[in-house]
Amino acid sequence: MKIRIKHETNYTFTEQVPKLIQSVKLYPSKCKNQEISSWSIKTNKGSIQESHQDALGHKIYNIFNNDLRGSQKITSAGVVNTKNLSGLVKGLSEKVNPDCFLRQTPLTKPCREILKLSKNIKRQKNDLVQFCHKINEICYKSIKYVAGSTSSKTSAQKSIEQGEGVCQDFAHILISLAREHSLPARYINGFLIEDLNSVEHTTHAWTEIYIRDLGWVGFDPSHNKCIDDKYVRISCGLDFLDASTIKGVKTNYSGSENLKVRVSISNCQ
Repeated sequence: MKIRIKHETNYTFTEQVPKLIQSVKLYPSKCKNQEISSWSIKTNKGSIQESHQDALGHKIYNIFNNDLRGSQKITSAGVVNTKNLSGLVKGLSEKVNPDCFLRQTPLTKPCREILKLSKNIKRQKNDLVQFCHKINEICYKSIKYVAGSTSSKTSAQKSIEQGEGVCQDFAHILISLAREHSLPARYINGFLIEDLNSVEHTTHAWTEIYIRDLGWVGFDPSHNKCIDDKYVRISCGLDFLDASTIKGVKTNYSGSENLKVRVSISNCQ
């Protein structure tokens, strides 16, 4: 599938920012699942520079601002050709041992309710794929999808307790369960084109689980399926915070900021 994407991040600052440095992970992952036909990352304030490729294969850009006033817009846009590899994620350029993703974080730490979810599932060593499909389905049924019901600081435990959440929360719950069963799992940021009649979308989140002798497999617990050619992978990490696409450091700033994100996606085949 040939997918055109435009992602806009708008920051509004209440006071002048003396110095702001941002690390940006908004370039699509290079792998066999997706081929980048064109992609650009721009900012209307400050200077942007391509920095390096990290150990997980992210192409990192840095943005530098001095005495920033008002608002800032960061735009990433381009065209990606995707393939359906039945959930498998092939050809990633990374140097991190999958076992690094066995570590739980405050956002994924399992609670008693999460542990109860899979207590009746027997894990067969020779059928880990089926086991992963089962815990993915369990996560899909564990909470209700309610837009705006949680924040970036909501943990898997909190979303389970309130019984609702968004794609981020489904991903954290699945990560929590997989790691509890000694399966490396990580949080994925990206895009999903769902309704081809609509051009208004948001970013999406799902989970990759590492299965021995197979590799990383993408599971989307908020849709109860594996990823296909409707998904565009951008970044990964231990959890939402670790996989964040933009991280910034301000110097001597006492004001606040407001963040708005707008995404448009279309099938341009």
